Amino acid sequence: MKKLLALIALSAVLLAGCGKSDDSDNGVKPSQTAKQVGSAKTAESAPADSPADTTAEAAAPEGTTTEAQQTPAAAGGILVAYFTPAENGENDAVSSASKVNFWGEEMGNAEAMANVIAAYTGGDLFSIQTVKDYPLDYNALVDDAKAEQTAGELPELATAVDVSGYSTVFVVYPVWWYTMPQPIYSFFNEYDLSDRKIIPVTTHGGSGLADSVERIKELEPSATVGEGYDVRDSDIGSCQEELESWLKDSGF
Repeated sequence: MKKLLALIALSAVLLAGCGKSDDSDNGVKPSQTAKQVGSAKTAESAPADSPADTTAEAAAPEGTTTEAQQTPAAAGGILVAYFTPAENGENDAVSSASKVNFWGEEMGNAEAMANVIAAYTGGDLFSIQTVKDYPLDYNALVDDAKAEQTAGELPELATAVDVSGYSTVFVVYPVWWYTMPQPIYSFFNEYDLSDRKIIPVTTHGGSGLADSVERIKELEPSATVGEGYDVRDSDIGSCQEELESWLKDSGF
């Protein structure tokens, strides 16, 4: 019976991504929304939330060294970069399980968390989007994520941002197969965030930050990587106050 209940709970986690999907307003929306930064990197900028946790170990991608872009010393700003399948799907028919109603708007789960962070800190929002379209069907997305990790693929990014003006970079994403989604590996592979502070924030079904801190330290050895913050799927609807409290305690 316990095994059956665990399997049912895991299925709910994988489908729901970061949380609840209802018609209520979650939290208190700030009077001013955060500024979106970044631009399309390719002519066809393609805009999942996500297969969060499964029982298999994650395979770290090979060749993910940070070398593509050298940047000057940051000027003190805050960047909140996030990846959500809801903005990277193969079509616009995103199921309610892939989005959450937050501040009276439908948005991806990681996007909701990123909005809270950006609004509280005054940081700029940047959506990490891929040229590749991700399947939004649950089973197909789970299989796709595992195949990417096994192959060590680094999906090509469709959006770009100038990171030179930021000294702190929050990176918000769902946990896929106990590690970061491959587009997050692509992000760290593309940008040299040396001498900056990087703070991972994950949405998950029970794995917390997974191996995020360790992996980011490997990918950005000259950066300072914070302990990070994680939000359990079932807490997305009431996470704003706790997240803001953590941000305040962290000096933001």
